[in-house]
Amino acid sequence: MNRRKFLKASAGTLAASLVVGRVGSALAQGGLEGEDIANLEKGLQAALGKGFKDLVPSKDVKLTAPTIAESGANVPVEIEVGLPADQVKAIYCFCDKNANPLLFSFQLLGGGVLPYYATRVRVAETAPVRAVVETKDGKLLLASQGVRVTVGGCG
Repeated sequence: MNRRKFLKASAGTLAASLVVGRVGSALAQGGLEGEDIANLEKGLQAALGKGFKDLVPSKDVKLTAPTIAESGANVPVEIEVGLPADQVKAIYCFCDKNANPLLFSFQLLGGGVLPYYATRVRVAETAPVRAVVETKDGKLLLASQGVRVTVGGCG
């Protein structure tokens, strides 16, 4: 192999790895439309005393919300946890771009309460809605869903 071919191949490999690294990093952080990690971080610190880096994406948390909401004033959200109720301490719901990112939270006090919650929330503008489940052993499990809002819900 001559020097020119080697340099071209090396440059191409380096460029591809940088692109893949950035895309992978964005996907690891959610990479959702309207993401505002800085604002979300404030809400997480206030509610949990932890940050976004402490959240672990999990298939045990199922968040159902519409991908497009005609009005942000009334967005249905459903959170279902695939863990036994005795392992779940609390369920939180956040929206990245709301003035107050914490939409709601509730503690599971035992007594056979199912780790499930459904309600309607206000979403200020297009942003991810995030379900955070706190387990009894202190883990913070995450599920995220992008919600595109055509008419804002907070004003």
